[in-house]
Order: sequence, then C-alpha cells, then structure tokens
Amino acid sequence: MALIGNLDSLNHLFYKTQEMQHLYEYLQSTLKDQTIHQRILNTQGEVKIPLKYDMFAIEQSYNLKESHKAMYESHYKYVDFQLAVNGEEFFFIGEKSDFKIQQESLEKDLIVYEPSISTSTFFLKEKTLAIFLDYDVHAGGLALNHLTSKNKIFKSVVKVPKELVKLKL
Repeated sequence: MALIGNLDSLNHLFYKTQEMQHLYEYLQSTLKDQTIHQRILNTQGEVKIPLKYDMFAIEQSYNLKESHKAMYESHYKYVDFQLAVNGEEFFFIGEKSDFKIQQESLEKDLIVYEPSISTSTFFLKEKTLAIFLDYDVHAGGLALNHLTSKNKIFKSVVKVPKELVKLKL
C-alpha cells in the first residue's frame, strides 16, 4: 500500500542510489529553493519538468473536486511521488483487486477504474509526500471535511520508473 509522510521522515526508506538521491534533492528543492518553490506557486494547470534518469515532474495547481467526481487511477511503468508544496487535499486509495478497470492506455501509462467502496481516505498537507506504487489505486484532489472546491493545491508529482524504486523497510 502507498507510503505517506513528511518528506524528511520518508528519506530513510530508500537506498542511496544516484537516482533516488536526485529525486530526493528535487523534492527538497520544491520546498526550500525559492525559485522552484515560487515557480510551482505560480503554476496555472500543469507543467512537465524533465529530470534525470527518465524521471519527470509534473508541477501543478488545481481546485479540489467533490468526492463523487474522483478519478481512480494507477500506472504500469511509473511510481508516483506526490508532494504537496502548498495547500491540502484528500485522497481515496485502495488495492487493484478491489476495482474494475474502466479504461487503460499503455501510451499514457494510465489505468482508470470504476469507483469501489473498498477504499481508505488520507489527508495530504504541505510538505507531505505520498508514494503510489503500481498496485495502488488512488484518487486525489478531493474536497472532504473542511475542504471545499474553492480550495486549491500546489504540488509536484514526480513520475519515477518503477525499476528505480528500491524500498528499504
């Protein structure tokens, strides 16, 4: 299942490969480097930023949506590292086996699922990282509890080829 926590507290989970160190440095820079942080805060929609080692970041901002509009997805090739830079959102998450595939695209590295009642909910706030592996069905950008569709989130989603991710638990 997905890993969720403060960016600094999750650093110990990864082997110190060049690729993972590069990823961690980029994620740190979204919070600490004034130029990159401001670039994300000025983003309208999304911008694709190429990184090393076949990774890329999608720096984005969007208004939250009501839970009945959730899009449940997972990916074949990439692991999602989603870092909230500013704002908050809720996610639904579940196991692939509890969902029925609605559509899939190898070209877009995207599998879209029909909603399922077998989900858990978690909260993503500033400086929180959510790591979604290829078997994690997730739906983000949700307005629940105190959040409404007027709330906006600014974040970076780094797409990392799954063969580069070596978890050390």
